[in-house]
Amino acid sequence: MAPREAYDDVENVEKRMPETEVDTPEGGKSAPVQATATSKGKKHQDNSETLGDGDPCSNGQQLSYEDSANCVSSWLLTYLTPVLRMGASKILEPEDVGPPSSCDRAKHCYDAVQSLWVVEVARAKEANEKARVAHQKKLETIPADRIKQRAKVGKFQPKPPNLAKVLWRSFGYWRVWWAVALYVISAVLQFMPVLILNDLVQYFEVADKENYTCLLLHPWADVAGLFVFPMLVSVLQTRSQVILNHCAIFIRTSVSTLLFSKALTISAAGRAQTSTGQVVNMMSNDTQQLQRFLQFFGFTLVAPIQIVLSLVLIYRQVGNATWVGIAFMLGLVPINGVVFSKISKMRRKVLKYSDSRVKIINEILAGIRIIKFYAWEGPFGKEVQRLRDKELQALTTLAYTSAIGFSLIMLSAPIINPILVFSVFIKISDESLTAAKAFTTIALFNIMRFPFAFLPMGFLQFIQSKIALRRLSRYLELSELEGYVEPLPRLGRDKSDNDEDDAVFIEDDPKSDPAVVINDGTFSWVDPDATPIEPPKKKRLSRKERKASKRKLKEEEAKKETETSLTGSPSTNSLNRAESLATLGVTVKTLDEEQDGAEARLALRKVSCEIERGSLVAVVGSVGSGKSSFLSAILGEMESIGGSKVYMSTADEHQVSFCSQSPWIVNDTLRGNILFGRKFNEDRYNEVVHACALSDDLAVLPAGDSTEIGERGINLSGGQKARVALARALYSPESKVILLDGRSSVWSLVFYLLQA
Repeated sequence: MAPREAYDDVENVEKRMPETEVDTPEGGKSAPVQATATSKGKKHQDNSETLGDGDPCSNGQQLSYEDSANCVSSWLLTYLTPVLRMGASKILEPEDVGPPSSCDRAKHCYDAVQSLWVVEVARAKEANEKARVAHQKKLETIPADRIKQRAKVGKFQPKPPNLAKVLWRSFGYWRVWWAVALYVISAVLQFMPVLILNDLVQYFEVADKENYTCLLLHPWADVAGLFVFPMLVSVLQTRSQVILNHCAIFIRTSVSTLLFSKALTISAAGRAQTSTGQVVNMMSNDTQQLQRFLQFFGFTLVAPIQIVLSLVLIYRQVGNATWVGIAFMLGLVPINGVVFSKISKMRRKVLKYSDSRVKIINEILAGIRIIKFYAWEGPFGKEVQRLRDKELQALTTLAYTSAIGFSLIMLSAPIINPILVFSVFIKISDESLTAAKAFTTIALFNIMRFPFAFLPMGFLQFIQSKIALRRLSRYLELSELEGYVEPLPRLGRDKSDNDEDDAVFIEDDPKSDPAVVINDGTFSWVDPDATPIEPPKKKRLSRKERKASKRKLKEEEAKKETETSLTGSPSTNSLNRAESLATLGVTVKTLDEEQDGAEARLALRKVSCEIERGSLVAVVGSVGSGKSSFLSAILGEMESIGGSKVYMSTADEHQVSFCSQSPWIVNDTLRGNILFGRKFNEDRYNEVVHACALSDDLAVLPAGDSTEIGERGINLSGGQKARVALARALYSPESKVILLDGRSSVWSLVFYLLQA
C-alpha cells in the first residue's frame, strides 16, 4: 500500500504527470486537456463543443478524435486517417494522439463499477446471512449422534459477490450484445462470397447460359457481390471489434482502479492474507487476461455458428460424405477436454510460482543494500533461480501442451477434414466431383479454419479469465478499514449540562478549534469482533507425495524406537519444545492461552487527547508502548473499537501531512520530490530547503535540485532521504504534520540544525 503522504498528495500529482491518464485518490484517473497535432503539423484544434451533462466526463475537457467523429467516420474509422498519415512521416508523440475517448477515461470506469460493486457486496452479504441461518436450522433438525448425515450437509460456504456481473452491468449489456449481433451478421454474410463463387462456376460449366438463373439474377451482379459483401463483412466486424475493445479497456481500467483503491483501504488483517507479489500479478497479469478474453469474445460466440453453417453447406455439396468430417470433429471433443483441463491446472501452477518470484524480487530490491553489505547475493540469487526454474518448467509444459493441443490438433483439423471428405465422396457417390463442388467445399473448409483456431483460444482465455476473476474477487472481499476520522462537530449545548466530559464543545470561531481531539478512543490493528481468518485449505497430495510422506514417517518411528532401545528413554531431541521445557520444570503457554480474550489484542485503550493548533507535541515512550499505533490511529490506519472517533479541525481545507519512519522517495528530480506536483513558489521553496538543512546537499549534487533521484532514493543517503521527505511535508499546505521517528536517520548535528 502506498504511504499516507502519497495518498494525501496524489491528487496534486495529476498536474505534473505527462501521461494522458493519472491516478486519483478515489482510484480513478483523469485525463488532462492536451493539444494534438494534425497531419499538417499544426496543433489539433480545440473543440468548442463539450460533453453533455449526462456524460460522466462532462467537465469541459477536449473531445477525442473518436468522440468528435460523425457516424460515417466512426463506422469507417476515417477519423484515424490524420494520425496514420502523421505516423508515416514522424514518430508519434502522446500529444499527437490526443485525449482518450470519454468511455475509456478511468474516472468514468471506476465510478460506474464502484457504485455497483458496493451494491453487489451488500446483496451478497445479505444473501449469505439468510443462507447461513437456513443452513443452521437444517443442522439443528439433525440429531447430534447422526454424524454421517450431518457431514453430508457439510459446512456453510458463503457465496462471493459476482464481480463478472458487476463488470457487465457497468459497461452495459446492450452494448456487448450489440457488438455480438454485428459480428453474427458479418459471420452470416461471410458465406455469401462462397455461394456466389459456386454460382459463377456453375454458370461457366453449363452450356445453356441464357436459361441459367444466377444467385443475384445476373452474372455481373454476382461479380459486384464479390466486392460488396466482403466490404460489408469488414465494416461490421470492425465496428464490433471497436465496441469489444472499448469493453476490454473499460474492464481492465475499472478493475485496476478498484485494486488501487482497495490497496489504500485494506486493513491489517486483510494484508496478512495476501502479498505484494499477488497484488502486482493481479494488476498486470489478471487484468490483462480479462482484456484478452473480451477481445476473443466475439470470435468465441460466433465460431459455433460458422462451423454449423459451414457443415450444412458442405452437406449440400458432397452429401453423406459430410458425416465423416462431423465424426472427425466429434472425435476431437474429448481430446479438447483433456487439453483444456491440463492447461487450466498448469495455468494455476504458473501463477503460484509467478507470485512467489515477484514477492521475493520485491523483498530483494527493498533490502538490496543489506544484501550487498553482507555479500548475500549468492544465496538470494539461488533462491530466485530456484523459483524461476520452477516457473519456467511450468511455462514450458504449458507451451508444449498449448502447441500440441492447438497447432497439431485444432489448426490441422480443417486441412485433414476435406481430404477425408473428398476421399469418402469419391468412394460412395455416383456423381463426379465437379469444379463447383470442389472449390465451394474447399472455400467452406477455409472459412472453418478461423473458427477452429479461435474457438479453443477463446475457451482457454475463458478458463484463465475465470481464474483471474476468482483471484480478484477474493482480494476485493478482504476486510477494509472503516473511516472514523471525522471533522469536529459543532455542538450547541447548554454549558450547565453535567456530562461535560462526554461531549466535544467547539467555540464559535473555527480558528480556535483544537487540531485533533480523541475522547476515550480504543483502537486495534485487528478487529477482535471480526470473523476469524480461516487457514488455507491443505493441498491434496499426489500419490507419489503420499508415499514419500508415509516413508518418512516410518523412518522417524524406526529412529525413535532405536533411540529408546539404546537409552531406555526417548531422546529429548524427539520431544517437542513444550515437552522439552516441561522436563526442566518450565511451563509454556500456547499463543491462544497468552492472548486469551479480545482485550489482549487491543493496541490502544481509552486514549484521550486534545492537540491545540500551532502546538509542537512529542509522543515519548518505551519500545512497544504504542507510539506508532497512536499516530496510525490519528491517520485512520487502525480498527476503531466501540465506535471510537478521531476529530480534526475543519478550519483549514487541507488535513494531514505525514512522514513515515522509512522515507518514501519517487523516481523524479529532487525538486519534484519536494514539490510533489504543487505549484513552485520560490520564496517558500528556498525557506523550506534552508529549514531542512538541504542547502549544502544541493551544492554537492551534480545538477542541484534538478538531479534525478532513482527509485526509492537509491542515490541519496538515509539522512538525505529523511530530510527530503520532511521538506515535502513542510512545503505542503497541510496544517498538521505528523513525523514518525523523524530523527532516526539524521545525524545529531543535522538534527540540531533542524531544531534551530
